[in-house]
Amino acid sequence: MASPHELFSIINSALSVPHSPTPNQRIQLMHSLRSSLPFFQSLLRYPIPKASDRAQVQSKEVRLPDSPLISLDDMDVQIALKLSDDLNLNEIECVRLLVYANKEWILFGRDPLEIYHLAAGLWYMERRSIITSLHTLLRAAVLDQGLEDDPLADIQKYLAENFDSGLRRRLIELIKELHREEPTGFGGPHVERHVIDFRGAVVERKAVVAQERLLLSHCLVLSVLVWRMGSKDVKGVFAVLRDCAAEVGDNDNTIKFQITISLMFSLVISFVSDALGSSSAKTSLLSHDSTFMKEFHKLVMTLGNNLYVEGFLDAVRLAWAVNLIYTQDLGAARDTSIVSDSRDLTDIYSCLDAIHSRNVFQFLVDKVLQTPSYQNEDEDIVYIYDGYMHKLIMCFLSHPFTKAKVKDMKEKAMSALDPYIQPRSDQHLTGTDMLHTSVISQPFVSIMELVSEIYKRQPELLLGNEDLWTFVNFAGEDHTNIPTLVSFLGMLKALASTEEGASKVYELLQGKMFRRVGWATLFDCLSIYDEKFRQSLQSSGASLPDIQDGDAQALVAYLNVLQKVVENGDPIERKKWFLDIEPLFKLLSYENVPPYLKGALRDAISSFIGISPSFKDTIWSYLEKYDLPVVVGPPPGTRALQLPSQVYDMRFELEEVEARREKYPSTISFLNLLNALISQERDVSDRGRRFLGIFRFVYDHVFGLFPQRAYADPKEKWQLIIACLQHFHSVLSMYDIRNEDINNSTEMSDSWTANLEMQLPVLELLKDFMSGKVVYRNIMGIILMGVNTLINDRISQSYGFLMEKAVRLSLEVIILVFERDQFLAEFWRPLYQPLDIILSQDHNHVVSLLEYVRYDYLPQIQLCSIKIASILSSRMAGLVQLLLKANAAKCITEDYAACLEARFEESVVVENTKDDPGVLIMQLLIDNISHPTPSITHLLLKFDVDGPVEKTMLQPKYHFSCLKVILDNLEKLLKPEINALLYEFGFQLLYELCLDPFTAGPTMDLLSTKKYQFFSKHLKTVGVAPLPKRTSNQALRISTLHQRAWLLKLLALELQSADMTESLHRDTCMSILSYAFAQCSGENYTEYNMFNTIETSASGFGYGASKIKVLEMLEIVQFKPPDISLRYSQLIPNMKYQTQVEDVLSDPTTSEAGGVYYFSERGDRLIDLDAFHERLRQMFKVSTPQAISHLSQDDKGGFRESVQQLLRWAWKYNKNLEEQAAQLHMLTGWSHMVEVSISRKMLFLQDHSQLLFELLDASLSASASPDCSLKMALILSHVALTCMSKLRDERFSCPGGSDSDSVTCLDIVSIKQLPSGAYHSILFKLLMAILRNESSEALRRRQYALLLIYFQYCRSILDPEIPVSVLDFLLREEQGDDELNLQKIDKEQADLARANFAILKKEAQAVIDVVSRDAIEGSEVCKTISYYVLDVFISIDQERFFLNLLQSKEISRSSLVDISNFSCKDGRSSLETLQHLCTLEAQLALLLRISHRYNKHGAQILLSTAALEHLKSCRVMDLQIKGVAKHKRTVIGRNQAGEVDKHRLLVTPILRLVLSLTSLVDSSEFLEVKNKIVREVIDFIKCHQLTLDRILREDISAADESTLERIDLVVSILSSVWPYEENDEYGFIQGLFSMMNNFFHFDIESTNFGELLDSVESKRNSKLIMFRLCFNLISYLYFLITKKIFRLQVSENLSDVYEQVVQRKPTLLSLAHLLESLTTTLVRAGEEKILLLNKIQNINELSRQEVDEIIDICTRKDCLSSYDNIHKRRYIAMVEMCHMAGNRDRLIIILLQLAECLFNIFLIHFQDDDSKNLRDLPILCEKLLPILERLELLSEDKIGHNLKLLHRMISTLKEISIRNLDL
Repeated sequence: MASPHELFSIINSALSVPHSPTPNQRIQLMHSLRSSLPFFQSLLRYPIPKASDRAQVQSKEVRLPDSPLISLDDMDVQIALKLSDDLNLNEIECVRLLVYANKEWILFGRDPLEIYHLAAGLWYMERRSIITSLHTLLRAAVLDQGLEDDPLADIQKYLAENFDSGLRRRLIELIKELHREEPTGFGGPHVERHVIDFRGAVVERKAVVAQERLLLSHCLVLSVLVWRMGSKDVKGVFAVLRDCAAEVGDNDNTIKFQITISLMFSLVISFVSDALGSSSAKTSLLSHDSTFMKEFHKLVMTLGNNLYVEGFLDAVRLAWAVNLIYTQDLGAARDTSIVSDSRDLTDIYSCLDAIHSRNVFQFLVDKVLQTPSYQNEDEDIVYIYDGYMHKLIMCFLSHPFTKAKVKDMKEKAMSALDPYIQPRSDQHLTGTDMLHTSVISQPFVSIMELVSEIYKRQPELLLGNEDLWTFVNFAGEDHTNIPTLVSFLGMLKALASTEEGASKVYELLQGKMFRRVGWATLFDCLSIYDEKFRQSLQSSGASLPDIQDGDAQALVAYLNVLQKVVENGDPIERKKWFLDIEPLFKLLSYENVPPYLKGALRDAISSFIGISPSFKDTIWSYLEKYDLPVVVGPPPGTRALQLPSQVYDMRFELEEVEARREKYPSTISFLNLLNALISQERDVSDRGRRFLGIFRFVYDHVFGLFPQRAYADPKEKWQLIIACLQHFHSVLSMYDIRNEDINNSTEMSDSWTANLEMQLPVLELLKDFMSGKVVYRNIMGIILMGVNTLINDRISQSYGFLMEKAVRLSLEVIILVFERDQFLAEFWRPLYQPLDIILSQDHNHVVSLLEYVRYDYLPQIQLCSIKIASILSSRMAGLVQLLLKANAAKCITEDYAACLEARFEESVVVENTKDDPGVLIMQLLIDNISHPTPSITHLLLKFDVDGPVEKTMLQPKYHFSCLKVILDNLEKLLKPEINALLYEFGFQLLYELCLDPFTAGPTMDLLSTKKYQFFSKHLKTVGVAPLPKRTSNQALRISTLHQRAWLLKLLALELQSADMTESLHRDTCMSILSYAFAQCSGENYTEYNMFNTIETSASGFGYGASKIKVLEMLEIVQFKPPDISLRYSQLIPNMKYQTQVEDVLSDPTTSEAGGVYYFSERGDRLIDLDAFHERLRQMFKVSTPQAISHLSQDDKGGFRESVQQLLRWAWKYNKNLEEQAAQLHMLTGWSHMVEVSISRKMLFLQDHSQLLFELLDASLSASASPDCSLKMALILSHVALTCMSKLRDERFSCPGGSDSDSVTCLDIVSIKQLPSGAYHSILFKLLMAILRNESSEALRRRQYALLLIYFQYCRSILDPEIPVSVLDFLLREEQGDDELNLQKIDKEQADLARANFAILKKEAQAVIDVVSRDAIEGSEVCKTISYYVLDVFISIDQERFFLNLLQSKEISRSSLVDISNFSCKDGRSSLETLQHLCTLEAQLALLLRISHRYNKHGAQILLSTAALEHLKSCRVMDLQIKGVAKHKRTVIGRNQAGEVDKHRLLVTPILRLVLSLTSLVDSSEFLEVKNKIVREVIDFIKCHQLTLDRILREDISAADESTLERIDLVVSILSSVWPYEENDEYGFIQGLFSMMNNFFHFDIESTNFGELLDSVESKRNSKLIMFRLCFNLISYLYFLITKKIFRLQVSENLSDVYEQVVQRKPTLLSLAHLLESLTTTLVRAGEEKILLLNKIQNINELSRQEVDEIIDICTRKDCLSSYDNIHKRRYIAMVEMCHMAGNRDRLIIILLQLAECLFNIFLIHFQDDDSKNLRDLPILCEKLLPILERLELLSEDKIGHNLKLLHRMISTLKEISIRNLDL
């Protein structure tokens, strides 16, 4: 069985929505109702205390049902027993309450009394949930809430079963029982009188119980409409009514009165329903019980002494009389046993006499219908009351039996009342004095007043009510006195509240229906009095005659009817009704006309304003002609000259006439009329100057002095205030301010009269607020009444609704001032300050403004208070401290939370989000997150505002706050159609909190707790739920997408920032990953099964497995986005208007600035439909007004239809735009979560390659889909790029699938390789995405990057850092037989390359077209990556297919032209230059690829395009020199330094390209000087001699890797072609010789070399380059020796030292020194290689410390984290040692080649005939001999290479050396 709260949630979510429940909701509802039947059958019956249970509690061990044993402490026992005594509740149940309270509120740390209050409050909440559930069911069964017939029938049947079982009797018992002063009621004399409600506020228990009684009384009323009451129930209700009415007085509380009238109407409804049922086929129930009829008649006719009680009972007697009358009719018609006899008629007469004698009709008017308590009742309940009061009075007035009685009442009223007696309605008698006064109103007059009250509130009851109009015709005949006429006209006023009623009333008074009542009477009377007054004025000395009070009252009544008829009449017909309204103005200027008559005249005049503009202009002219003037004088209290007091104007009437009477109807009506007229003005160009007199009158004399005046009627005080506030509101909202107005206002003179002409009302009003003057003080005086006073008066006082309106207007005026004060303060300081500064001078002002959020009777007041809070929070940095100082922070926090919770419980969608308090509160919280701490957000969410916010421990279960409300509602997600936007902002708020550095920690800790499990729970519910259909509920669809977007962003944030060493966040992340990716390896946190090796398989991955959730979410968001194209031209028939509409829509300005757009709460730029409609109206009306006026009705209708279609199109455009933005938002959130997961938390996922492939494949499929928009494709391509990058990076990561700590050499080659089908799928879908129809450069850039990474992945089957020889050795040692041979891997890679080429070949032409176009026409960034893509295509080319395509596009030639034409201009930004240099680098890479890929053929192609000519003219190499020279004199900025580096780096690819072209140099053509390629290369060298010379002169000891490579390239180029140059005028030969001398004596193994390099890897590579450079130098020297017969000396000749300075050549001793260095390095490299290979083989025997030391040496700590296990550490160490061994192996190869070349040089010299004459030859031999002996000791086992040739050369050279030594 569901708990009471769960039951209410189910019922409320199913029945409190404006549509029928869904099938699932209906099933859940009926199941819950059946299972919860005991709740209603034993309504609020709880187990009572038991001695045995008390003993069990006292034993401190209690076992609750379905729970383990609970241990209690002394305080728990004390509280439980106290609860049992105070609530008359079983002790075990009290323990359950304590457990429940601890779950909901966390009781730890609270004092016993607070715990008691919380537990008792939860008990009352459970009771309230049960009562409210019943109330909701009854409302659904009675009221028309859109339920379908079947669920409605189910609910009615369910309720009928409960009423059959005694539910109504229980309701009656509870209403009586709960009013007792005992534990079962509202508490005895010694019980605790307070509890804590749902929001944590301490409230009186008596008030809580009173609310329960009220709800139960409402249930009783509704139950009568579902199931008729029986005789016992009627008697019981009547008895309770008598008791309750006896306790109700004029000054008693509202709830008691509302309970009393509920009981009264329960009986009225029962009797009326029974009476009406008797005239139908359904037989009356009560009338069948003759015994009951007799007994109850006797009971009801028993009169008491309490006249107030008798008034309620008289209402029951009236219903009983109607029941008797209609029951008699049934008996007479059917001739049943119920025979009409004299006794029955006597009973009826006795009832009628009783109600007539005490005039029950007047009681119902004065003491029921007109009371504030009745008017503030629940709207639906009041509608039922009014409806049955309507049925009751119609039954009474329409029956023939009572018609005679009513006729007698009318005749008595006409004859009894004096014509000059004031009518009853004008006598201000209150309380029970009405019942004791000798002047008792006649019942007929009261009946008319009762009819007026009923239909004034429910005008729809007039429809088809012929009986009512029959009575109206009867009541309007033959009036002989004023009171009956006034009452009759008052009834007509109420009946004119609808369009139909207004038309009927007009016709009644226009025709001849009544002899003395009609419109002619009104206008004739006004004309007669005007004539009499004018004649009196013409008679000298004659005073004006007075208007008789009776006549004045009659005229007022007529005018009130006129006002209603004009206001509610048909808009077209009413224009013809009253064509001459001048008589209404003629009496306004006379002093002797009573002010209340002037008020009625002006109110009637104001109703004509809205008829047409012509009427408005007529009214202005008549007012200026007849009404009292407004003479502007100096403000009161000033020393300026006062105007003479005898001038009779509005000021005089206010201060001398009305103030003396303490009544102000004339001034009120005057201001209302002017306000209505001003609001209709469209010409605001003068900014209100023409109304300055009116403004000064209102400002100085009305509003400025209203607190000082006395008021006979409090209503008039508030009416006067409202009129003034409306005027101020109009002034602030209608008129704008110009700069010249501000300047003029600051230059005003001191003369008041001189300033008057320059004043603007809006500026004067703003000055008042910004200086805290009279209007500001008076408005704040209204505000300072406080929300509690307003609530009390709103409920208990008849003028409460006026106070409410005054407060609303005051808050709106303050908001309007806030919109302009800051702008004006810039000009007016220091005399005028912004309003927030003025408010901050009194903290009470700020607190009062903010606390109105508690006022829930009028949502506009709450909205204003929230808006003001938003403004103040953005302006006042110390707002929170101010609230803390004023002790208002806790109340404000709870009030905002209560307001937000009430909004979540609403059942109606708020159409305009600007009027949604929940949305405003959410935006307030979101906007203030980033404000300085503590902000209003921190306060309302219950962060610690007294200390550091970031150290808060959030406890929503401990404090009632907005955070608790938001989390509770996000947990349930009820009423998604109504609260969707609130849920969306709730997720956004939590995301922003987790993003803010101050609130991130506390918020994420809270959301990760087991109490909420926020991340994983919502991922399972919100994340993968299906989207609502666009056609059924697009708004919900949009909001749902945004909800998921914020949730996914929140999940991504948690995954990214979570500290995995903390168990709380670790478990949260594991849960997210486990659900999102359906796999997780984090059960054991320290030991991960991180990878599963995916074997190459033709079948591919196991697609039969269930799809992971992230892919399901992608499918959800992967729908065709709605169309937002501006296709409106077909809606406009005229081309001219099409252009104008296009101009309007193309203007991006917002509606506030005159445009038609606005930004929604989500930030979407939407069309403002109101502004767009206004612009269209103006356009069609103003553009060609003459043409429009002459159009036919059909054409005009066509234009109107076009406007409506455009508005519909704009509405649809807005919705589609919002949906598209929501779709992109969710996709963005999805991409964040996926990318963070695979980037940061990949370690905790299994099957990396499979997971990455599925994500990559899905992203590519979606981006290639025709339904995918361009923006979506951008996001998806980024996800695919991340996945592809991770696949590439994961290729050589530590393999998983084994629980062992050991690693093997097989792990290096057991790569995680995708199946061939996966490769094909990726490439094919990527090509389709590139070739999609809708594309952009940004998208293609990402796709090109993805393509580049894909080919990197394909080429990386084996780790390129590990040589094949090393791998081969390790594999042989590891497995003996060559199971996994490298040839097999090579074959697989070749097959993959062929497959990639085949796929590319199918789409080659289209792809090449796209990429080539981007390479030529795209931006610099796009050009760069496009050339790299072309580079990749060339790299996999077969049969020169792509080369031919590129040649047809002349890509090579255009690239060379770009390189040749490049120049760095001074006017070009550094960023552009850098981008262009990157493009040049890509172009060079492509050219170099062509040269290398196709060998000599490629070089010949480049030469045919004049490559060397273009390179020769390239300025990039020269720019490097100029840049260095230039920047030596200046400070180099970051961009400039980057530019210089890029220039330097571009030299390297240029040199590489030139070197590749030297492959065409044929050594056999040595003697042919005219060799073309040689000449061109030499020309290139000569052209860039300075650059090459500078490169050669670099300091080798301090050179980095790139510098060494450039030196090596220059040396290689020179050694290739320079020997062909006969003339060494450029000094390159000497430069090479000089370099040889330096290099050959340079100790590469010294500790200083490579010291400045950043990494170990750079040092290794630099050593390789150094020896390769030595090899190139030796090769050049060998070329000279062999081709040019160049010979070296053994050593330098000291006698020729000065000659050798010019051209210093290397010597054989220097070569010997190089050989010695080479030998040392070779021996060391061999030893290191062997050592590394041994350690690799024994890696599993190394301890963790030794493994970590290896990793430290390799500086690869970035690959590890503290929780990585030994398996991964060993793998990383093994891979790094393989890299080092590979480096040593490559070094050995170069050293062996270098040694071989050196040996050849030595042998040539030793074998030369002139060698014997060498002077120092023995020295050389002595030097060589030990070196050769060391080399001779080298073995192939240590070196790993074939040394046979080397050993032969060593032996030969050794023999020659020994022989020479012997000589």
